[in-house]
Amino acid sequence: MSSAWAVLAVWLLYCAVRLAIQPWIGWQPVGPDDWTRLLEVRDLLSGQSWWDITQYRMNPPDGFSMQWSRLVDMPLALAITVFGERWGMALVPLFWLLPALFALRAIMLRLGFNGGALLAGLVLLPLFPLLPGNFAPMRIDHHAPQAVLALATAALMLSTRRRGAVGAGLMASAWLVISLEALPLVAVIAGLYGLRYLADERPLLPWFLLSLTLFSLFLSLATRPNIELLGPYCDVLRPGHVAAFGVATLIAGIMPFLPFQHVSSGRLAGLALIPIATIPLALVLLGECATNPMAQLDPVLATWWHGYITEGLPFWKQPVSVAAMLIWTLVPLVLGYWLAGKGGAFADGAGVAWLMLFLLALAAWGYSLFLMRAAVIGQLLTIPFAAVLLALLLPQARAIPSMVPRLLATLGCIFLATPMFMSAITKPLDPMFPTQTMARGAAAPVVAGSCDYASLAALEPGLMLVTMDAGPAILGQTQHSIVAASYHRNQQPMVDVVSAFTGPPGEAQAVLRGYDADYVIACLSASDLALYRTADEANFANALANGEVPQWLTPVVGFDSGVLRVYRVN
Repeated sequence: MSSAWAVLAVWLLYCAVRLAIQPWIGWQPVGPDDWTRLLEVRDLLSGQSWWDITQYRMNPPDGFSMQWSRLVDMPLALAITVFGERWGMALVPLFWLLPALFALRAIMLRLGFNGGALLAGLVLLPLFPLLPGNFAPMRIDHHAPQAVLALATAALMLSTRRRGAVGAGLMASAWLVISLEALPLVAVIAGLYGLRYLADERPLLPWFLLSLTLFSLFLSLATRPNIELLGPYCDVLRPGHVAAFGVATLIAGIMPFLPFQHVSSGRLAGLALIPIATIPLALVLLGECATNPMAQLDPVLATWWHGYITEGLPFWKQPVSVAAMLIWTLVPLVLGYWLAGKGGAFADGAGVAWLMLFLLALAAWGYSLFLMRAAVIGQLLTIPFAAVLLALLLPQARAIPSMVPRLLATLGCIFLATPMFMSAITKPLDPMFPTQTMARGAAAPVVAGSCDYASLAALEPGLMLVTMDAGPAILGQTQHSIVAASYHRNQQPMVDVVSAFTGPPGEAQAVLRGYDADYVIACLSASDLALYRTADEANFANALANGEVPQWLTPVVGFDSGVLRVYRVN
C-alpha cells in the first residue's frame, strides 16, 4: 500500500467517480473566480501579453487590475490547448490532486507509517469538508494550487537532506508568488527549520532561505511586470520581502560559524539574530504594506461586500456549521499526535519530524480561525494525524464482540477523525443563530429559480450594470462588458455598483450616466441583489424586483418577466 501505484490507483478512482457524476453537476466554472480565471487564460491564449493580466471588459476601457499570478494560468492554458476548454477545466483540478496525494504519501512515509495507516491517509481526503470541492472538475481558481504547494513544502521540510530544504524553498516561493497570504505559514516553516537546528545542529535553514530568496526573486520577475512589483500594490510579493529573505539567508549562513553553536543556548541566540535584523528591515522597506497588505477598504465595500465573503472571514463571523468545522479540525490533529506518541512513533529520533509537522498543522489551524480559506491547507495537513487516529483506534473498535457497541465505537472513531460530521450536525443551527455580519443576508428576499446568463448573448453587446458576483459569468458567456466585479484593487467601480443598487433610483441613474452604461441586469435569485434589497425599501434593487421601473429604463422584450430582468438605459 506504500507504493506509488497505490497513490495512482486512489487518484484514478477519485477521478473516475468525479467525472462520472459531473454531467449532473454541470460543465461550467463553479464560481466568479473560476470564470475570471478562465477569462484570464482565454485572453492569454488570444494574444494578450504575458505581463498584462488586466481584465479589459471590466470597467472598460481602463479595465480591472488583477493581483493573480500567471503560475496558475500555465497548467490551465496548456490543458485547454491540448484537451479543449471543457476538458481542460475538468482535468486541471484533478491533476492538482495527484501531487497532493504524492505529497501526503511522502509525509506519511517519512513519519514511518505502515501500509494500513498510509492507505487510510490516502482515502481520507473526501471526508474533510473543504477538500473535495477544491479538487473538483471546473474548480480552476488558485486555492488548489496554493494548497498543493503548501503540502509539498511540508513534505520536503521533513527531509533531512539539503536538497529537501532547497526543494521546500522552491515550493514555498511559488506558493508566495501565487498568494501573499502564504507569508505567515512560510515564516512558521522557517521557524521550524530553526527548531531543527536548535534540536540537532542540522544546518538546513540557510539552504531553505537561500532557495526561498532566489526562487522568489526569479518567479516574481518571470511572472509579474516591474510596474506591479515596484508599484503601489501591497497584495503581491515585493522587493522588500525578498530583501528581508536575503538578509535572513545571510545571517543563517553565518550562524553555524558563530561562537557557542555547540550548545543549544548559543544556537538559540544565533537564531534570534534573524528576526532582530529582518523585522525592522521589512518594516522600513515595505512601509504600510508590512502592516496592512490589503490597503484601506472603502466603508461601503466593508459593509456590503467583504463582510459577506465567508472564505475571508474569521470563525466568529462564520455560520455555526462552518465555525464548528474549523474548530473541530483541532480534534483529530491533537488526538492523532498524542496517539502517535503513545504508540511509539517518536522513537529513534522520529519525534522531531512529528513535532515539526504537528506545529505546522497547528499553525495552519490557528490561521484558519482568522482566515477561513486557510482551512484548506489546515485540513490537508491534518490528514496524516487523522490517519493515525483511525489506524490505532479502528482495530480496537472492530474487536468489540457486541454488535451495537462495535458499531457505535466504529462511528465514534470516524466522527473523531474528520470535522465533516460535526459540521453536518450543526448545519440546522445556521439560520437559528446567524452572525451579526450574516444576519442581514440570512433575511434577504431571494427569489426561487436560476438565471441563464448565456441568454444575454442574444443582445447587442454593451456595458452592463450588474451585481458583482454575476459579472464574470456574463463575461464568460457573452461579448458584453460590465462595470465591476469583486476584485479589491478596483474599489471605485465596485463602490459605484453597490451604491447604485443600495441607493435610490436617482443615484443609480447618476452611476449609469457616469459609466455610459447600456443595460441594467437584475437576477432576482442572486444572493447579492437580495442583500442589497435589505438596505432600504425604496432603493433601486427593490424598485427592479417589484416591477417599479424608472422612466429612464426600458424593459427588454424576452427579459421583462421571470427571474432574469434586463433593462436598456434610455
